[in-house]
Amino acid sequence: MRYAVMADIHANLEALNAVLEDAYKRDATEIWCLGDIINYGPDPTACLEILMNHKHLAVAGNHDLAVAGKINHSLFELEAARCLAWTRSQLSSDMIDYLAVLPEMLIVGDFSLVHGSLKRPVWDYITTPQLAAENFGLMRTPYCLVGHTHMPYVFTTGQNGICRGMPLMAGSMQPLRQTNLIINPGSVGQPRDGNPQASYGIYNDEARTFCLYRVAYNIPATQKKMQKAKLPPFLSARLSKGR
Repeated sequence: MRYAVMADIHANLEALNAVLEDAYKRDATEIWCLGDIINYGPDPTACLEILMNHKHLAVAGNHDLAVAGKINHSLFELEAARCLAWTRSQLSSDMIDYLAVLPEMLIVGDFSLVHGSLKRPVWDYITTPQLAAENFGLMRTPYCLVGHTHMPYVFTTGQNGICRGMPLMAGSMQPLRQTNLIINPGSVGQPRDGNPQASYGIYNDEARTFCLYRVAYNIPATQKKMQKAKLPPFLSARLSKGR
C-alpha cells in the first residue's frame, strides 16, 4: 500500500485538493495527517470535510486543539488568535468534537506519528540535529513522522551515533532501512522553505521508501478568499513566497 503523508494543511483547500489529486494518481490509498488541519487559511470546513470523508489517520496539531478549546488562545500571537476565533466560528459542532479528540500521538507499525515532537507533541519544533537527537532517545519505533515546522526535512543517526539532518527535495527517495529516521513532509497549505508549492510525501510499504513531492496549486484563488474573509494580510502574502 501507499500512504499520503501530509502535515499543516492550514485550511488551504486549493493546496489540499492539488495534493490529493497528485497522491491518488500515484496510487495512494490512505492519508496520514500530522496535524494543523485548520487555521490561517480560508476553508476550514471544506478541508475537514474532505479529510473526514477519506480513509485517514490524524494526530492533533496545536491549532487543531486551540480551535477545539483544548489550548488557550492567549498562548498564540495576536493575529493567530484572531484566526483561531474566526475558524471556530466557521465549524460545526461535529467538526469541533472531531478536533477535540484527535490523539497527540499514534503508533502505526514501524512509525510514530506526531505533530511537533515526541517530547512535546503539539508544541516542540524539530529544527536541528540537537533537537532531533533528544527525540531519537524517546522513539519506540524505527521511524517518526512529524510536522509543525512547515519544512521538509529528514534527520538520521549514523553508526557513530551522530545525528544529521538534511532538507528533503522534490522527488527525493528515502529508503527505510535499519537506520532510525525522523521525517518531516513539509506543509500542504503554508510551506516555509522558500518553495510555495504544496509539500507532502508518500510512504510505500512494499518498496520500504518515503518519497517527497511538490505540487503547484492556485495560490491567487486562496489569497482572494483569505482577503474576503479579512484574515491577516501577511498570511495571504506569504503563500506566494513560501516563507
